[in-house]
Amino acid sequence: MKIRLGLHLDGQRGWHPANRLGYATVGPLGLLGILETQLGLHSDGVSQSERIVHYRDCLKRCDSSDRFYHRTFETDELGTAATLLAWRDQWIIHGWSGALEHATSQRLRDLADVEKFAREAVPPGLGERLGFVLVSMDRRKLAIDEIELVDPVEWFPKRWRDILSRLPLNMVSYKAGLAIGTGFLGEVQEALLKAENGNAVSKLTWKDDGSLKVVQAETRFLAGRWLAQSVIGSDGEGLIVSSSDGAVLDSILVAADGARQGFRDASAFRPTLQVLPLALEILWEPLNFYGLLQFLTHPICPVPGYARRKLAGKLAEKPGIGGTSWEDALGDVDEHYQDRADEVRATIKFWIEHPRHSQEMGAPVKVVLDRVARLTEYFRSRLADTDRTARIAFNAGFAQCTVCRDALDALIKQGVETIRPRQLQKLVAQATARGSENPMLEPEVGALMGVSDPAAVCESFDRVLWWQLGLPSLPSGYPWSSAELKELAMVGVELPPISDVLDRTAKAWLKPILAARKELILVLPPKGEEVHPIWLMIEAFIEKIPVAGLESLLARDLHDIPPVVHVPLPARRRWWALPEGLVVKPLPQDSFSSLEVLLFNPYQWLLKYPAALRPSRILSVSTDFRLFGNLAHALVERFFHQEKPLALAESALMAWFDATFNQLIVEEGAVLLMPGRRSDLEGFRIKLRESIRQLRKQLIDAGIVEVLPEHELSGHYVGGKIHGYADLALRNGAGVRAIVDMKWSGAKKYPAKLKENRHLQLAIYGEMLRQSEGAWPSVAYYILDVGQLFATDTAFFPSAQMVHRTTDEGTPHLWQRFAETWKWRQQQIVAGRFEVVLEGVPEDEDSVVPEEGLQIEILPPEYNDYLALAGWEE
Repeated sequence: MKIRLGLHLDGQRGWHPANRLGYATVGPLGLLGILETQLGLHSDGVSQSERIVHYRDCLKRCDSSDRFYHRTFETDELGTAATLLAWRDQWIIHGWSGALEHATSQRLRDLADVEKFAREAVPPGLGERLGFVLVSMDRRKLAIDEIELVDPVEWFPKRWRDILSRLPLNMVSYKAGLAIGTGFLGEVQEALLKAENGNAVSKLTWKDDGSLKVVQAETRFLAGRWLAQSVIGSDGEGLIVSSSDGAVLDSILVAADGARQGFRDASAFRPTLQVLPLALEILWEPLNFYGLLQFLTHPICPVPGYARRKLAGKLAEKPGIGGTSWEDALGDVDEHYQDRADEVRATIKFWIEHPRHSQEMGAPVKVVLDRVARLTEYFRSRLADTDRTARIAFNAGFAQCTVCRDALDALIKQGVETIRPRQLQKLVAQATARGSENPMLEPEVGALMGVSDPAAVCESFDRVLWWQLGLPSLPSGYPWSSAELKELAMVGVELPPISDVLDRTAKAWLKPILAARKELILVLPPKGEEVHPIWLMIEAFIEKIPVAGLESLLARDLHDIPPVVHVPLPARRRWWALPEGLVVKPLPQDSFSSLEVLLFNPYQWLLKYPAALRPSRILSVSTDFRLFGNLAHALVERFFHQEKPLALAESALMAWFDATFNQLIVEEGAVLLMPGRRSDLEGFRIKLRESIRQLRKQLIDAGIVEVLPEHELSGHYVGGKIHGYADLALRNGAGVRAIVDMKWSGAKKYPAKLKENRHLQLAIYGEMLRQSEGAWPSVAYYILDVGQLFATDTAFFPSAQMVHRTTDEGTPHLWQRFAETWKWRQQQIVAGRFEVVLEGVPEDEDSVVPEEGLQIEILPPEYNDYLALAGWEE
């Protein structure tokens, strides 16, 4: 067997494909796999996360106040263990045997003490595996005839050099290190080689022979489009170098019907990798409701579909667990699942209704392990999915959960009883590592060769394209002092000097340029971004390099670009007209909500009711304004559902409020218990406490003997049936009725409605009560956040804020104006015309309301789900 080996070839495609048996091009990990297989050492590897947990235990056993890592370890055990284990692994692969007891550096002595335990307790890493290979090579013969090195042997770590010294090496195949280009490209390659060798380089005069092109676009998308159209689709072999934004290039190529190149970015945010963090996020008190909502609405979730959608809808509207609305939602779940109801309820109890744990004290590791194990089984049961893509995705989730489960199990064996949120997040992050790749993004037929690391280029190509020649990440310095590095060297740790590492990196940058035979295309990043050092080097010895702006190139090649006819976005217009013959039927029953949009913004009514367009089902927790209003209404309703609520003494009222408010927040407003919301919660508590006290006083002063909260009303109007619920329906000792509409805020807006006789909601509710009782009730607004009652007279509400009307008309007149306005709108509907009443859309003569009608109001746009469908605002 012949092997070509390079330090940076793992996962790359920097060579030509070929049909050959007994030949492999691999990186260090690939060669290690071959060696372990031939030597019989192959076994299931241990995850890095589990190794970190074991090393944490070693650090714990050696920990004391005088250890250099003590304070950091107290704060973040797993993070400290991960960092120090990385140090250890780096030392071992570069030759460390574990001896450092006589070092003068405290850090080195401390880690030598830890190594006494780690040598036996920590599962082997890459360095130890190489040591096992070296020992086994004495006992077994390898079926390897030749190893062809792409990189000089001295660049390999010490453990690798020990192995390679016992293998048949061919060290002369540095094919990408020669200037082989034609024309001006060859001159540039020779100049780069001279500069790299430290020789003086004369300035080159630019030659436009097509062998070297430098292009730049204002955006990556335009650059990708140019590559797709002008280069990728042409005949001939080629290589693409993409150190960054390769996925962007691939998406553009696919959109242009080109072959996908297979540049895949590993991501920790693949759907299957999000489930475990979300499932563990909801372990803690106070509950993160945003996390819970994300857990329930995630496409991959252990809670059955209908149940999680039902509960998510409840939580979005009323963020809390428990109470009447929660039980109602569970009742719907039971009814839906029938025979499976008990099983589904048990699942809900396990994942959602479980006890939660203090973030300061931590959660029992056994409890966390139980959840992770359940999630592991959830993914295991889906590994046989017939869809290959889904199967690969589920396998990534299964692997993540398995690693986390094993790490937690190791913690339990080490005697760890509890784990805090930060530690658990670190553990999950270590189990997730770099994440997983998208299995759909394999290279397609027709793809060129591609590398994400310039050092992986090991053959020459007719055409080389370097996509987005931006600033690369540079090797960082060692975290050890020069004295510590000397002591490490004395015990056999052969760490290459950082200057050598930087020099090797610079040599690697030359490989793609030196590999081009006929054409080299450099695509610079957009202006304003930092460029690659290799471009700065090229600029230094070539005079006046013409960087072609892709915008101008595309403009010259218009014959290759299909014309796109400009289609302006539809502008807003005042009237919509339906096709002739299309009849819009009236609703079987109306409410104030439907009538308000019919009268004041007919197009919104058309889309919401007859067209039945619904906004996205993506759920989010209610905004504070809406949440406060819902909670305040719910508390008032609970108060008046008591027996004789107005007879309560004020001290009893306040005691009732404190207990009920706390319970209500848990059941319907627990988002206010989250970190950072204490100020909002206390401000809301103070306002509502005073508001309910003032409301009770207002009703006592009015001599109210009956209060009906959320009172159901029904009746009829000129257009048909009407239905609704009054916030408070009142009756005083004289038998006179009143309607109070409660609003969370609006101490200026709603008194203005009373003043101008525009209180349409109260008028509609008042008419429905009149139809059942025979007399018009008094009407008023109660503004909860300021605790004030507003009415147009004080006959019924003697303590209310008096609002003086600017007209002689009253509520009965408002009802008549409503009826006339409805008739006017109905005539338009019959004619198939619907008005768009929005700010900035000018009125015309057809917008004028009849003299006996209502003044048209512009409804708040934030409550209009169909604003974008009205057209583009000029």
